[in-house]
Amino acid sequence: MLIYPSVRDHGVSLCERAGYDVAVRDDSGGPPALATPNDDAVGLVDATDPRPVAIEPLTEANVGPDGLIPRFVDAVREGRDCLFVVPSTEAMGTTLTQMVATILGEPACLAADGPDGRQFYNGPDRVPLSDGTYACARAPASDLQWREVRVDQGRPRLELGVGTEVIAVLEHVDSLAEAGRHAFQHAYRRANNGQFEVTAGGDVIERFPGPTAMRRGGYPPVPMPLVPEHLFPENADSSRWAVCQPDGGTDVLTATGLSAWG
Repeated sequence: MLIYPSVRDHGVSLCERAGYDVAVRDDSGGPPALATPNDDAVGLVDATDPRPVAIEPLTEANVGPDGLIPRFVDAVREGRDCLFVVPSTEAMGTTLTQMVATILGEPACLAADGPDGRQFYNGPDRVPLSDGTYACARAPASDLQWREVRVDQGRPRLELGVGTEVIAVLEHVDSLAEAGRHAFQHAYRRANNGQFEVTAGGDVIERFPGPTAMRRGGYPPVPMPLVPEHLFPENADSSRWAVCQPDGGTDVLTATGLSAWG
């Protein structure tokens, strides 16, 4: 993963100043740095409740739901607070900080939450189907939007839409765990010869040499929506995050606002 050392090091410095011991990690199996509180440490999210901190430096390219939310979920699952550090580019530092706060703030890790149901961010994973294929769509990936629609007093159904057009319907969000092939017009599989085959109605309609060619050919994989209850442990505290930037001094932005830390 690309990181800017100066961005990571700002997070390290803040944690050390607040009374943490920090270990910088070189492996790619977790956060680039982990901070462990000493006896006199000041907590990141709650000053009276210092927890281990996962330091997550970001680049402009991964300040988005599919880059932020999985990292935050990993920290929460490990009982850690999560400190995101964004670059201080000339015009973008504050904007990037606000983007992080918007994605992680209320409604936590949701694109929207209204009386008719929720709208979900698209995640990095694909949607597997009951026949061993994966869902794809004849639409730009950036235009695909998962949303709940309440039609009666029961659970909201889950719809995949492109603008006002509905292109797939599932009974509810839990149906994603075993989505039927019938719910999607298009799907794809990797054939024995390595080709990616796009199917519709049981027939192969397109073949591509790889996933990049398939996307360029107009059949991107359908992204799995980021559904909070599928990601976070039960009763998890979704406010255990903060974001800062190198030219912000000791200031960190949390779910409760901007303040100096330490």
